[in-house]
Amino acid sequence: MDWIKQLNKIMDYIDDNLQGEISNDRISEIACCSIYNFQRMFSYIAQTSLSEYVRSRRMTLAAFDIIKGNERIVDIALKYGYDSQDAFSRAFRNFHGVLPSAVRKESVLVKSCPKLSFQIMVKGEEKMNYQIERWPAFKVFGISNRIKTNEAFAFVPQIWEKAWKDGTMQKFTKYFPDYRPAGFLGIADGGEWGNSEEMNYILAVTNHVDTPNCDYVPAPEGMMEFAYPAATWAIINADGELPNAVQEVYNKFYSEWLPSSGYKLSDLPVIECYMQDNHQEVWIAIEETEKQL
Repeated sequence: MDWIKQLNKIMDYIDDNLQGEISNDRISEIACCSIYNFQRMFSYIAQTSLSEYVRSRRMTLAAFDIIKGNERIVDIALKYGYDSQDAFSRAFRNFHGVLPSAVRKESVLVKSCPKLSFQIMVKGEEKMNYQIERWPAFKVFGISNRIKTNEAFAFVPQIWEKAWKDGTMQKFTKYFPDYRPAGFLGIADGGEWGNSEEMNYILAVTNHVDTPNCDYVPAPEGMMEFAYPAATWAIINADGELPNAVQEVYNKFYSEWLPSSGYKLSDLPVIECYMQDNHQEVWIAIEETEKQL
């Protein structure tokens, strides 16, 4: 799979549907990964959220329509997905700094968000320490939180904070097996094509790896067990102060490493491993593209 080509196909799809519904399911299908993973990747590459980009593109085209003066403002509002002229006017003013009625009545400055187009740019400014490893099937136990995919970035820190307060993390420590993926795990699971509106965010520790002489540690009362198959993982060192260290890893991985690697994302969760002394790892499942096979 040509990752850059897929990104640009998604930009084409978005622009073709700015006057209708933009389906997260369709975006996930084109990207061949969960919508959560794509939203995360997009935000690092484009330096804006996917929802903000879509909103900006709609407001750009709406301004063109208003300047032309051929349609009523309420009809333009409906065209770009707003239920009322008031809601559209608020969104328009938030983006352009003026009301749509002012654009039609007088000559005022408005903003423009061009359609994004992606290409590979080799920077080579900083190295990313990683290894590609075929890891056997493994199990984790922990707690799962069902959240809306588009609210994940806001709710995940709250999930961790609550777990430290309610004794969940202390329970992990009591039963802590020393298996990889190591440390306290934050697992973004779901949000895939066909079920893109919601996802599970799991706090867990690894309790079994499918290797000889690995003892199985049963899940304590009140916790669930989750199983993951054998897969190839890009395991990336993310040592440093949080949250910047992990965010920098995602930025390098999605914007530099993945587009030029010859790999594509596998349909498995992304795992963040938090250990002691600001030592972290990010596990991202990958597959070889057809060119490599």
